[in-house]
Amino acid sequence: MPFLSRLRSIKKEYHTLFLISVSGLLYTLGSGVVWFVLPILAERLFKDLMIVGVLIAMPNIVSLFFDIPMGDFSDRVGRKKLFICGLIALSLLGLALPSITTLTRFIVFMAILGVADLSIILPVRAYIMDIAPKESVSEFFGIFEAAIQIGFAVAPLVGGYLITEEFGIGISSASVFLFLMVLATMLVLIPIKETVGGVKPAFVSEKDTIIKDRVFLKSLLDYKDLQYAGVAILLATFITVFIDGIIWAFEPLYTTLGIGTAMVGLILSMFVVPYILFEVPAGFIADKFGKIKVFIAGLIIAGVFLVIFGSTQEPKILLVSAFLATTGLAFARPAMDGFLTDISAKKGRGSIVGVWDTAEDAAYAVSPIAGGLIGQLYGIGTVFMLVGGLLLVAIPLLYWAIAKSKFD
Repeated sequence: MPFLSRLRSIKKEYHTLFLISVSGLLYTLGSGVVWFVLPILAERLFKDLMIVGVLIAMPNIVSLFFDIPMGDFSDRVGRKKLFICGLIALSLLGLALPSITTLTRFIVFMAILGVADLSIILPVRAYIMDIAPKESVSEFFGIFEAAIQIGFAVAPLVGGYLITEEFGIGISSASVFLFLMVLATMLVLIPIKETVGGVKPAFVSEKDTIIKDRVFLKSLLDYKDLQYAGVAILLATFITVFIDGIIWAFEPLYTTLGIGTAMVGLILSMFVVPYILFEVPAGFIADKFGKIKVFIAGLIIAGVFLVIFGSTQEPKILLVSAFLATTGLAFARPAMDGFLTDISAKKGRGSIVGVWDTAEDAAYAVSPIAGGLIGQLYGIGTVFMLVGGLLLVAIPLLYWAIAKSKFD
């Protein structure tokens, strides 16, 4: 019967989604521990926040040049195969982590990490697009995003526990932990089936797209018809991702201010937990009460509490302000997604996604470098104060641009 056949198909799709989501959780749990360790390791090795910032930015700089080739490659060799290759590379990097004792080794490690992470994240997203029913694409992505956010929320707690006063032992423990999580991820992936294979799209046009769109940001020119709305989305995307990059690059370095690693890990988790708790209800509230109102209110909350976070070293205040700052962002992001959806319905999704991806990559690349320079000159807390202050200063411009476009 058609109905029973469709029911079995839906059950299979959700079972596959469950496996992919569990694999994403395990992957982010392992890689999140390493991302917690890397800034601490870089600071202790080189004693220079500018160098720390450049090193942390390197994977995203590399990603800028490999986004489109990796997408083409996933179409050629298959999603699952590329995902597995990325996991193998990540496991080897994890085992090599304790041997990173020089700047040259650190640079090589971070460059390879950028390619390895991309070869995991990109095919997984494409795989979800392949398996998701047309009427449930957002639901499938929402479930997957929730799973990986749980991994990122728990990872700093594990990292803070592993990184004790015996720092060398902590690095070795983090290395082993990542290897085990990657192994577990591979085991979970065994039952899933490949969704593509044998397809060989033309690469010449992709190469042209890489040069024009990624290096010279030609996709921004496609925004000219969006006018004020396009400017608002671009700026908001850059700022919110910039903040996320600052958090992951420099919050772990609060260990240098005399705060225990376990507490630093807990504080970093508080920067993630609100995304799990509030993004779904925030989307409902934005639709009901207005995207502009929720978006601006969320950014104001984020800006205020980032300033508070940067102005103190009291662990309890850091915990609360971290949670509230990200609560603001958790309310702002779904509203911004709504803006993107509205525009894409009118102007086409290609340009929106192109600018979104480019703005994200650029923000993740720039934020650690800018933060490292500021932190080296004025201290780590100043980085968070300035980011919060700049966000508050940008809010009137964002509000004006969105309102001017009559986008809500």
